Amino acid sequence: MDENFTFQKHILIVGKTQIERHKSLNQILANCNLEFIRFPASMKSFPDYLNIVQSKKLFSPFYESKGKYNLNQILDFHIDWIADNNCLFVFEEFQNIEDRFALEIMRIMINNLEVNHKSATKIILTLEDETELINNLYEIVNETKYKSKVQVVESNLQIITL
Repeated sequence: MDENFTFQKHILIVGKTQIERHKSLNQILANCNLEFIRFPASMKSFPDYLNIVQSKKLFSPFYESKGKYNLNQILDFHIDWIADNNCLFVFEEFQNIEDRFALEIMRIMINNLEVNHKSATKIILTLEDETELINNLYEIVNETKYKSKVQVVESNLQIITL
């Protein structure tokens, strides 16, 4: 396995067993020069994700609120934060995450990377099989003036098959 990743794309590690995927992920992270944030395996839904985002302060409000921010506000702030930061989000066994949430976070990340290639948060995930995820992404990402939805997905994902 090539350990000299440039992290120009999001990385999907697929195939073999959970133990093998975990081992490959750890090899990549050992050589990673980016700050990385590992999301817990217990995270299954979008509210879980946003609660982690809130607890780890992975958002920057652009206005002050006397009370707490609601989850919709945090999501808006977090999407901006993703574009302004250069770190790596790590999700292991992504197939265990609720489908709607998995697609939404991937859509946000791919669309952001397509628009903001220089300074963008990347993701690395492990999963059993990428086929269903990839096919669903083809339907929901934003196409650009020069790229179809399929081209956007393919140009922003690096798939490592074990």
